[in-house]
Order: sequence, then C-alpha cells, then structure tokens
Amino acid sequence: MNLSNGYNLVIEIERKFLVTTFPSNSELHAVSLRQGYLTTPTDSIELRLRQQDAEYFMTLKSGGGLSRQEYEIPVEVHQFETLWPATTGRRIEKTRYKGKLVDGWIFELDVFAGHLSPLMLVEVEFPSEDAARAFIPPPWFGEEVTEDGRYKNKALAFSLP
Repeated sequence: MNLSNGYNLVIEIERKFLVTTFPSNSELHAVSLRQGYLTTPTDSIELRLRQQDAEYFMTLKSGGGLSRQEYEIPVEVHQFETLWPATTGRRIEKTRYKGKLVDGWIFELDVFAGHLSPLMLVEVEFPSEDAARAFIPPPWFGEEVTEDGRYKNKALAFSLP
C-alpha cells in the first residue's frame, strides 16, 4: 500500500527456516547488507537502519510471527551515517542471496558474518497467510523458526559475540 506521504506500508507474510547446507543448484543474486537497530529487544516495534549495497533505508516493523506490518523509507547516505552510531552494539552484517525455487516461490538466503557466522537463514514471502501455510519447503530448508524470536534479526543483533 502506498501511503499519501509516499512511503510504503507492506504486510509482510513470511516463513523462516534454518539452513545447514548452501544450495548448489540455484542461480543466486547476492547483495551485501548491514543493519543496525535503534530499538531494543523489549520494544514492541522494531526500528532499523539498513545499507543494501549503495542504498540506504530506515524501516519500522510491528507485530510478529507469520504476518507483520512494515514501513520502509529510503534515506540519504548522510542521514544514515548520522544515525548509524546510535546502533553501536546492535548490528548485523550478512550477504543476502535471492533465488527462485522450482515451484516459483522467491527465497532470500541470509549468510551472516562476524560473530553470527556460520548462521544461515532462508525466508520466503507470501501473498497470503493461506499460501504461507500451504508452502512445502524443499529438502535443503532446515528447521522452521518463523515463530522463534531468537532468530529475528533484531534479536540476533543483540546477541553477544
């Protein structure tokens, strides 16, 4: 949904899984990400800064589990760099690989760097909760962690090295 102020509101419906083996049979597109959080793990909302290659965003998320609201706002590099120091101690770095499953669903595979290495998580977004529930993960997807708060990026950013 495009709001009157030009920002986008998205209802994000996704399932998330642990991955133990990097998929070898997919054509993947990779981008480098770094994210820092302006909110704490106990806050009811999530406010983060993200650099994705040469693009910069501020994102507000609310809700949890399978479905939640997301507002993403592009920011200028100087705005990002001004706010970035406020995320010290609450950051993650990862490479995100995007690919397509044989059934047509798009997946995003995150390979974490730093103290979170060798963690790999894969997410698939869906147009509806019914589609999400009907999804049958491929064999290379591991344990589902959609409802496990320990695997939210915000929680991972606060995990100790």
